[in-house]
Amino acid sequence: MTVQTSRKTRLALIGALAASSFLANSAFAAGEATGDNPTQRTVPYVSSVSGAYLAAKAAQISGDLGVATGYFDAALRYDPESEDLQQDALFAYLADGRFKNGVDLAAKLRDDPDVGKVARIALGVDDLRRGAFDAAVEQFDLPNPSDLDALLLGHLMAWAEVGAGHVDAALERIGKLDNAQWYPTFNHYQAGLIGILTGRDDLARKELSALVDDASQAQTSADAYLGAVEALARLEARAGNKDAAIAAVDKGLDIAATYDPLVRLKERIEKGETIEPAIASVGRGAAEVLYVLGQAINRGEGQQVALLYFQLARAIAPADDMLLNALAGVAEKAQRLDLAISYYDEIPQDSPLRRTADLQTGLDLWYAERKQEATEHLRAAVERYPQDLQAHLAFADVLSADKNYGEAAKVLDDAAKFSAPDDAGTWNLYYQRGIAHERLKQWDEAEPNFKKALELYPNQPQVLNYLGYSWVDMNRNLDEGLQMIKTAVELRPNDGYIIDSLGWAYYRLGRYDQAVEQLERAVLINPVDPTINDHLGDAYWRVGREREAKFQWQRSLVGDPKPDEDLVKTINDKLANGLPPAQSNGPQKAAADPGAAQPQDSAAVKPSEAPAQKAD
Repeated sequence: MTVQTSRKTRLALIGALAASSFLANSAFAAGEATGDNPTQRTVPYVSSVSGAYLAAKAAQISGDLGVATGYFDAALRYDPESEDLQQDALFAYLADGRFKNGVDLAAKLRDDPDVGKVARIALGVDDLRRGAFDAAVEQFDLPNPSDLDALLLGHLMAWAEVGAGHVDAALERIGKLDNAQWYPTFNHYQAGLIGILTGRDDLARKELSALVDDASQAQTSADAYLGAVEALARLEARAGNKDAAIAAVDKGLDIAATYDPLVRLKERIEKGETIEPAIASVGRGAAEVLYVLGQAINRGEGQQVALLYFQLARAIAPADDMLLNALAGVAEKAQRLDLAISYYDEIPQDSPLRRTADLQTGLDLWYAERKQEATEHLRAAVERYPQDLQAHLAFADVLSADKNYGEAAKVLDDAAKFSAPDDAGTWNLYYQRGIAHERLKQWDEAEPNFKKALELYPNQPQVLNYLGYSWVDMNRNLDEGLQMIKTAVELRPNDGYIIDSLGWAYYRLGRYDQAVEQLERAVLINPVDPTINDHLGDAYWRVGREREAKFQWQRSLVGDPKPDEDLVKTINDKLANGLPPAQSNGPQKAAADPGAAQPQDSAAVKPSEAPAQKAD
């Protein structure tokens, strides 16, 4: 999120709140209703089936399934026998978490050639959650499934067979699933869970160890791997094998050092607490099948299917904290922040994911323009987690985004007191603290923090960019500073903001032709950013392309985000009078806020390597 003209004050949730145009235009975008008793949105009265249907489709396109399903309700009242209408409504109901409505339609569409597969899966899930296990097996037994469907259906049938008392048949079914080379990761995990639930501890230990002892399988599914780690550790702890339990946990922490469920579990095992088994019911096992496979495909075009899996899983395990966390993530990607917050609110206070939920809620509140709530929420989070680095970083991020750099610096100073100074994972603490001091015009305090960040994380592009540009901006270490920015561009060749920094550095050095070249690249990547367009306009003016300069300045005035009042005033002055003559010596004075050329700040929240969490 760019805060007006200064990219130094960007609040960047890496990956967490990125806009997902695919989901926003998908029938599977996150809606407002969950569970069997959804909180439905009230929709305006419509007087015809066509009007209701068109309104439903428009709501789907905008990503608001809470409204879409309300209009489908109306359309089906007008024409309850329309198969086309039923088909569209089926997907909308299931994706919105209105499982009962979806199952009612699924019963009518079970043999439909277009949607019969989804209908039968929904019916099978309903049978399974009601304990009708033989009926569930029949529903899941679909012909000619794809590799993904074969694995999903095979595992769901196995759990239904366990429920029916046919444990050997269930394990045999899993053992025969060998269509693809990536199957074993999931097969070992589910077979291990079945072993735990049915009291076959030796089998469970064998299956789970086959997965846990091969960390490379985490590349296939980090969630299955970490789930197996947790299941094995719980199995060993319950058997009194404390050392083996800790060893299992440590293997998981080797690939996800701050994964809260394992961190919490290790603490409990070390304290000698009674540890619950990883699985306690057939339904929970089936829900885990849907959750783990959903997480494995939860990217790109697979996000729509992942959401369907999550909602089906939630029909079986409505209070599962992992599912709530995953659904919140889908809602965030679709920019449904209030919905995401509602999912986080449902995560129990004693859940290992409660900390993640608290921090993400604060950041989501900020992006939802509930900024005062965000600030107070994260202030409380810091008090609740006084030794938690990510809580301090998240709070400092919103303070910096609100230009409250003084308090941000104090929060980061507190974090530095309890953080290990040589831990590479703390680079962002020093980077953010450097930004806060730089914005307070305390360069003597800022520079050592940037250097410390690079010491911990050499060649980190954002730090290279920020420090390099700052040196160029102050006419210090010009060659080294420019090389830092060039290195950052090489590391992030498609980052328009970093390329903008390189172009603006050339501009400040009076190398206008090179500035134009880089700024044109930047504006191609970020065509509506007001700062980049403003910079390109300045560079055009300096090379004598005055008409094009005015065009870029005009584009800045209608950019996204909207420029603040100071930049608008500056641009209007340039449109009326152009730029003053360039200085002949030293870096040029910036026509706009020089801070606007700075790189985006990094919140270091929700890293991609922590599969089941949003905050480290």
